[in-house]
Amino acid sequence: MSRFLLLFLCLLGMHTYAFSQSLVDQDAVLKELRTQLPAGWIEEATDKNLVFFRKDSIWIRYVNHINEQANPKKTNADERNAVIRKEGKHTRALISYRMEPRWPAPSIKKAEDQNRKTFAQIAKLPEKYKIESLYDTLWSSKGEEHYSPKTDADKLSIKKFGEERDKLLKTVILVPFLQTEKYSLFPDGSSGMEDGMSDVYPEQATTEIYKVQNMVSDVCRINRGE
Repeated sequence: MSRFLLLFLCLLGMHTYAFSQSLVDQDAVLKELRTQLPAGWIEEATDKNLVFFRKDSIWIRYVNHINEQANPKKTNADERNAVIRKEGKHTRALISYRMEPRWPAPSIKKAEDQNRKTFAQIAKLPEKYKIESLYDTLWSSKGEEHYSPKTDADKLSIKKFGEERDKLLKTVILVPFLQTEKYSLFPDGSSGMEDGMSDVYPEQATTEIYKVQNMVSDVCRINRGE
């Protein structure tokens, strides 16, 4: 890489960071979030995204702990961490939010009222298609509501029910429950959180992510009484 290109990339990075911090400085709530971040975390913002990330990198090892429980292996912390660093993905812990210009309270109320009407329509669909008696409690306990047909006519009714339900669900409006002084926030993913399908090193990265999530929720959660 030429010295000119390297210098250009450095200057571009500095400009991007300065622009990001300028957006943060112009919003009192974003500024407050920055002051409450765990040590070693950075907040960056564009007009479309808000990202919190850990300066020090992490390793994530994807593993199925459910299978491991059947054949447990005893390992100490040092051995565990060594395996994660050897077999895991070298990456960064972060939390991202999509940003939109702040929704005014009347717009939020209008969207919520519309969603309530939509869900009320969905709730009446089993009666409309006469499939209430086909509701399968066992299968429904595993996730989405399930109806088990007994005849070909039942299959057709359940199919029509599903099609209309899916069509209505597509009209549901995603309503923000987090906001800053100037923006509405929508959770947009995270990386570096330990769960039943992954191990993370260092372990404190997961704790820090939870702290950031809780911080954003505490500071930015919309009071529906507004």
